[in-house]
Amino acid sequence: MLIRPFLTALLLLATPLAANAQQLPQAVENPTKTADAAEFDTSYRPSPSISARMQREFLSRIRWSAGAEVRDNLAEAFAERSPSEIWQELVAPDGLTTNNVADALTAYWVLNWVAANGAYAVEVDSRPIQRQLRLAFANDPSFLRLSDQQRQEMAEGYILNFLVEHAALNTALAQKDLETLYALAMAAASRFRSQMNVNLFTLVPGPDGFVGRSNSD
Repeated sequence: MLIRPFLTALLLLATPLAANAQQLPQAVENPTKTADAAEFDTSYRPSPSISARMQREFLSRIRWSAGAEVRDNLAEAFAERSPSEIWQELVAPDGLTTNNVADALTAYWVLNWVAANGAYAVEVDSRPIQRQLRLAFANDPSFLRLSDQQRQEMAEGYILNFLVEHAALNTALAQKDLETLYALAMAAASRFRSQMNVNLFTLVPGPDGFVGRSNSD
């Protein structure tokens, strides 16, 4: 996944924002790697009312964390196209689609890994990570109990946070703002360490998804 150009309205975000914590799948120790698990369905039937509520709540948090101007810029962009439509345009080249928890988390994980490691020009194949997450979700009893509404809330939380973090990263790159790039890297690493117990600095993407970095890397 290359860091691609983003909408002008969202590029007004010049500083990183604190992401709303989203529950991440628990790491699975030596799961059964069956073909069925790798193709586990993490999609859901979306509800427009849930999307509208999540967008309102997200913009309200932005208002208090970043100010009314940033909130209004985001609201204007979302009025032209929904967050999911904007997100889909950005990740479609990676084979990711809306209304799918694994796809939403795949994009979010790749973005945070890129930010943490300064791998701005690295082309990450999202498909192995997508399979890795489907496998994790298939082996996570708490995920198996989620309703369509809960799956949608989880996925769209990742999507909304992805958009803000993606915009902040693009702005910092365009401005060659090393201080903000460092802050984004530390924020991404801290987020995944606290929410998933994953050290983004020790991972590399490969044919099996994200794996531990070897001594030769």
